[in-house]
Amino acid sequence: MLSSSAWRPFPRYIAEPEPVEESAEVTAYEHDLIVRYAIVGIFVILATASLALTKVIAMPVMAGVIFGLVLGPLVDGLVRYGVPQQAASALVVLFFIGLLLGAVAILAVPVAGWSDQAPAMMAALQTKLAGVFAFMDEFKRGIAAMTGKGAELSVSQGNPLFDIALTSSAAAGGMLIFVATVYFWLATRRHLKARILRLCLGRGARRSAGSFFEEIETRVARYFALVTVINLGMGVLTMAIAWLAGLPFPVFWGALAFLLNYLAFIGPAIVAVLLLAGALLDAPSLLSALWPAAAYYALHLVEGNAVTPVFVGNRLTISPFLVFIAFIFWLWLWGPIGAVLSTPIVIVAMVAQEEFARYRREKAKADVEEAQEAQAA
Repeated sequence: MLSSSAWRPFPRYIAEPEPVEESAEVTAYEHDLIVRYAIVGIFVILATASLALTKVIAMPVMAGVIFGLVLGPLVDGLVRYGVPQQAASALVVLFFIGLLLGAVAILAVPVAGWSDQAPAMMAALQTKLAGVFAFMDEFKRGIAAMTGKGAELSVSQGNPLFDIALTSSAAAGGMLIFVATVYFWLATRRHLKARILRLCLGRGARRSAGSFFEEIETRVARYFALVTVINLGMGVLTMAIAWLAGLPFPVFWGALAFLLNYLAFIGPAIVAVLLLAGALLDAPSLLSALWPAAAYYALHLVEGNAVTPVFVGNRLTISPFLVFIAFIFWLWLWGPIGAVLSTPIVIVAMVAQEEFARYRREKAKADVEEAQEAQAA
């Protein structure tokens, strides 16, 4: 009998299988990094849930702090001229409220006038957009046939007057919280900053915290100043378009474009649709009513792709993708107000990250210098 080794063909050319190395264990650094990311993820989830649950209070408080950062330089200017901090804060808040009331007054007169003409406007729009409405009805019937559900919208069975009262009360309470937050932030921000700096241990930490507050105020105020100037230009150009198109209340269209341009992505689309609807009332055809909305949207494209990136992007380097993601997130979380606050919140987060990274670099450099001095000694 042959041994089993005789049946192996070309035994010297067959390599034995290499032993499989056991997987390396997770190092202490990798373990700490995983734990750190997990803690950050849990914190983000809990913070999002908390902001959603406390929307009624958190949204006006956040808006008040952001606008307090914007109005802070005005208060500092009054303080340098000898006005007390509390009096300067009150004057700035009253001036800001006056601007809001003026904007509401500008928008209220045309809205009240058009509310009386609402039935005639709807009848004119239905006549000129009969083909569009017929297509939408066919589309809804097709969707209903495919899904097996009716196309009618469900209407709330509650009392509409009670719903309006609740909404008005919530809006009034939110406005009071917003105004109070702006005032108290402006009146006490110096003391608040001093107390926070006293909590920081070490000269480097205090220096980083101080530069963090100054950089936040500078960047947020600069952002809103530049965006306000750009929106004012868009408002003036929109007023000119409305005047050339023969639309009633050109000042209303300018004020509407100025305010809604703060609402990125969605605001200009709303203005374009409203311009189209307003032009359809007196225009002889659909094509002749398109030019005001088309002219406005062309101006918006130039503003969004050429003007704003040059004047805002060069000074406040923010990724457009990051701005878009923040816009979508805060719009989902807090609605239109959250969309307006999304970019300032991103600016605050970027400044915090930059200052924290600079503090870590300075601390690491100081530790290396101390170690070298200890070795030299």
